[in-house]
Amino acid sequence: QVNTAMHEAKLMEECDELMEIIRQRKQVIAVKIKETKVMKLRKLAQQVANCRQCLERSTVLINQAEHILKESDHARFLQTARNVAERVAMATASSQVLIPDINFNDAFENFALDFSREKKLLEGLDYLTAPNPPSVREELCTASHDTITVHWISEDEFSVSSYELQYTIFTGQANFIS
Repeated sequence: QVNTAMHEAKLMEECDELMEIIRQRKQVIAVKIKETKVMKLRKLAQQVANCRQCLERSTVLINQAEHILKESDHARFLQTARNVAERVAMATASSQVLIPDINFNDAFENFALDFSREKKLLEGLDYLTAPNPPSVREELCTASHDTITVHWISEDEFSVSSYELQYTIFTGQANFIS
């Protein structure tokens, strides 16, 4: 009962720690999403302001052009029309810059939430078990003056990267452990 209670407490502690990590990461990602939203809304508001200025300038030019069309003096009409035509050409050229560069469908292209790896890891949570000891393949093992080679295979599903092998060489005066 004591052993079970200890393992249950450890399980609760570890799960609480995992949930706290997830909660913190959730907050960090939510802040990043909100910051991106604010940045994109600012950029869009600036573009709207630029378009409004362009619209106001264009409205003034249209009113001036309509006023010039009512001019009955031909010389004055030609003199003023040239000036308005140049201003219209400049306004038309600058209006090409106002094409919005925000694609609303890809507003969060920098955010790709993929938790499939983490879900798989969490679903695989279980007790850790020590790997089975390897089976030494004696027919492949060799020994020479200063080298020992040991071959083994592991039946375990987890690959073991290394085992420590210690051997002693008797030199007559002292043992040397390698």
